[in-house]
This record gives sequence, structure tokens and C-alpha cells, in this order.
Amino acid sequence: MKMEGLILDDSDVIQETKNIHGTNETMQVGKIKLITTNPTATIEVKVNDKLWNGGKGGEALLACVGKRMNFEVEYKEMAFGNDQNKHVSINGFHLFALPVLNK
Repeated sequence: MKMEGLILDDSDVIQETKNIHGTNETMQVGKIKLITTNPTATIEVKVNDKLWNGGKGGEALLACVGKRMNFEVEYKEMAFGNDQNKHVSINGFHLFALPVLNK
């Protein structure tokens, strides 16, 4: 879905290191704090490793700071049993595509 939003500050673009399940490897992902309107809310939107692209996605998102624009997000809900037979539930907003800056 497309939603209009605003990344208010550079500190609202966050890089995280996640462990890849079943390996000793890690990957870089990101998240943004996005202010939406109608109704006004601040939501956390996760950015997967492919969009984050070693930090290049973060640089693109930093260029969007302070500009109200359209963001393509997707709400996901998943539940599964992990390797330790524990129930794991994941839900939240995920960035579907990097926003395009109007020049």
C-alpha cells in the first residue's frame, strides 16, 4: 500500500545487524520511524537486507528526511515454530520499495 509519510530526523533511519538463522553469518537491515497522517501516528517500518543493500538504502532514506512523500509499505503477519519448538510471531510494517525523490 502507498502511504504518505515523513521521516522527521536523521536519527529516525536506523541500521541493525541481524543473525542469519542456522548460520554464524550476519546481515545488515534497517528500520525507519515514519510519521503518517489521517490519523497522525508514528510507525516503525522495517527495511529488509536487499533494500538496505549494505547501507545504500539507508543513504537513500536519509535523502528523504524532512520531505513528505509516498512510501510503499506492506503489513505482514507470520507465525511459526522455531528450532526449539517455541511459537514465534512476527508482525509489523515492511518497506516494499525505496521511495523516489522528486527532483
